[in-house]
Amino acid sequence: MAAFLANVGVNAAHRVHSPLHPDGSFELLPIPESQPWAPPMLRLPGVWAERAVHLDPDLAGRPPTYGHNCRTAGRSFSLRLARPGDSICFLARLQPESGPAGFHLVGVLEVTELRADLTGDPGPGWWDANAHLRRARATGQWNSFWVFRGGPGSGLLPRAVPFRRQETEAVLGGALRWPGHRTELQAIGSYTRAVRRLGGPSETLLRELCRCPS
Repeated sequence: MAAFLANVGVNAAHRVHSPLHPDGSFELLPIPESQPWAPPMLRLPGVWAERAVHLDPDLAGRPPTYGHNCRTAGRSFSLRLARPGDSICFLARLQPESGPAGFHLVGVLEVTELRADLTGDPGPGWWDANAHLRRARATGQWNSFWVFRGGPGSGLLPRAVPFRRQETEAVLGGALRWPGHRTELQAIGSYTRAVRRLGGPSETLLRELCRCPS
């Protein structure tokens, strides 16, 4: 088995930020779609007005799902190695009410099933609510994306888990460089931009950090 670390949600390039509350609870806000809204795509009027949103991962869904362009997007190539029994742990940039933003672990998807290389509509199934299916059904863009189904143990964490330099080095290895011209946040963002596949002690540590209560 393996654990994957995926950076999700809005980032510094967006005009909105995922809020982190003083008690450690948070709201993970999705990125906007580049295409105009059309059904069955989603909208969050209070966040992105009339723009379509890419709600992925959908850890509150029944079942929870996550999708990615594993065949065409270089940053997600490692997810082509994911199999049932693996974990996908999600990292997000959260903004506290005061103070600087930081990266936090926010959820996990325990993979139980997957659909790979979707180049056409697979028909109805557990994948229906995933953002990639919604976008493809609205636009006709079936670009070999993959969709992962989550089982028990999947979901958002009740409290965000800080992912600072200490955690980054513990999970990704201590040989990382921290150049003086970049902030810690920028460095962590660069190291986690691509989905990372982890095994051995790193996998065990990441799974422990991302464990959802039963």
